[in-house]
Amino acid sequence: MTSHAKLSPSSAHRWMQCAGSMILEKDFPDSSSEHADEGTAAHFLASECLEQNKDATDFLNQEIAVLPQGAAWARDVWKITNPTKFTVDLEMSEYIQIYLDAVRSQATGNELLVEQRVDFSSFIGAENAFGTSDVIILTDDEIQVHDLKYGRGVKVNAEDNEQLNLYALGALNNFEAFGDFKQVRQVIHQPRLNHYSEAVCSVEELSVFASHVRASANAIASIQEYEAKDVNVYLNPGEKQCQWCKAKATCPALAKHVVETVIGDFEDLDNVDLNAQIDVATGEVTSLENNRLGKLFAAVPLIENWIKALSGAVHNKLHAGESVQGFKIVQGKQGNRAWSNDDEAEALFKSMRLKTEEMYNLKVISPTTAEKLKKENVIGPRQWSKVESLITRADGKPTVVPESDKRPALNLNPQNDFENLDA
Repeated sequence: MTSHAKLSPSSAHRWMQCAGSMILEKDFPDSSSEHADEGTAAHFLASECLEQNKDATDFLNQEIAVLPQGAAWARDVWKITNPTKFTVDLEMSEYIQIYLDAVRSQATGNELLVEQRVDFSSFIGAENAFGTSDVIILTDDEIQVHDLKYGRGVKVNAEDNEQLNLYALGALNNFEAFGDFKQVRQVIHQPRLNHYSEAVCSVEELSVFASHVRASANAIASIQEYEAKDVNVYLNPGEKQCQWCKAKATCPALAKHVVETVIGDFEDLDNVDLNAQIDVATGEVTSLENNRLGKLFAAVPLIENWIKALSGAVHNKLHAGESVQGFKIVQGKQGNRAWSNDDEAEALFKSMRLKTEEMYNLKVISPTTAEKLKKENVIGPRQWSKVESLITRADGKPTVVPESDKRPALNLNPQNDFENLDA
């Protein structure tokens, strides 16, 4: 298998569903973001706490440097120029402590392994297939795989989670000689979303999963010489696999899938008058049957994801000096007016003898800000009880979600709001 086709557990949800994505993505550079770097820093703090048997607050105000190869204490890499740094503040320490407490409650009396590399190559028939699990706990008859996700994005469930299943296979491969393990418990921790998800998978069920992974690995291996083959045959667009794919803006299968979803089947995208066809499709929406509406509405997240990627690709091309037919870059709208120097503006207004209410916009702090003052002990516990009594929160608005959502459905059928008028 070529070097670019590394079967990473974190992207298993993609390459297991769409083998061709491994080929389309190969020329895209790896990139990061502030949110991703913050997650790396939080994972480093968690691992340091577990390995040193400390709490997160023991590292308050210390700086973590995020580097291309991982994270480290900033004091240990001071020679590196301008690394991305994050300070362990009260918020990070509190969220990480939630994770630490949950892991330690399961690890008591058992074997705790932190940042453990696991190899699942033998299960899927691919060389150099491995990953690093945040935490593995070994009990007498169970392997536990714990995964910390520090972001504020969507909730992730442990059930049928490809990433955790691969970690589970690797853990079985690494430790099956150390116990008579019957099952693997997989746990997702998302403390910033107050979300905890757990699933249990038997060894037999993992074996079935491994056979599916092997089939995907074989497909990827079969197109390693993709220049001489039609990679489109191996492309399988879908919301889950396309969400974080680097190649979604240029993927021909995704473009065809999106357009066909909206306007119906076609032979050649270049020969379709998209504007006219979309106008027709838009006009027909209100007359669609409920089942057709449901199918189209289910495709909205995938379509929006593709549109966002397409827009980003066009912007990047134009900013790089390349031409994109029909579009150009112009000067945008000016930003909002601001003081070049707030202190000088304040001093000037004072010299004009403006009144306080004329100079400043005064507004009472929000409940969220007040809670931060409570955490900093500016507001005491007894005072906080009085503050809480003044806090209100509006009910959530009715929201459309997939039927798989665990929240109960609201009864909005007006026919159920009346007695039988014929009785």
